[in-house]
Amino acid sequence: MRGRRPRRGPRERAGNAPHSGGRPQRTDLRLNAQGRHPEAEALAREALAAHRELDRFTVVLRLGLARSLNGQSRHEEALAEAERTDELHRGLPEEQRGPETGAIQLATATALLGLDRSTEARTHAETAHAACRAAFGPAHHRTSEARELLDRMQGA
Repeated sequence: MRGRRPRRGPRERAGNAPHSGGRPQRTDLRLNAQGRHPEAEALAREALAAHRELDRFTVVLRLGLARSLNGQSRHEEALAEAERTDELHRGLPEEQRGPETGAIQLATATALLGLDRSTEARTHAETAHAACRAAFGPAHHRTSEARELLDRMQGA
């Protein structure tokens, strides 16, 4: 049928389908950014069920899941997912760890803040901010996100 795209599998929909520029799509990231957290959660869970390898892609999927759970105020689940993700991330070879710099700490900080564990949350947010600033610079979206979380803690 003309004009229809072929149906993509869960790995492609969740973040590994090529698009213009050769960079992977991050459908789950976009859904979370749009506040469509239940959809992002479903997509991440579907992709995790289909992708059984313990690799960097699993880390990316689990981070998306933790973000979606935080976005739904399901902070206990988000914290557990962030902790599992951190354990997996630490087991990856050093050369595969860079792109997620600060992201796990940021997800952890968000979950802890939602659980009213502000002292722990601040420690993780400060770690995330420092790591992101060093790795990506002050203008990077993750550095800004960590700064915004710290500012929100300051105002609370």
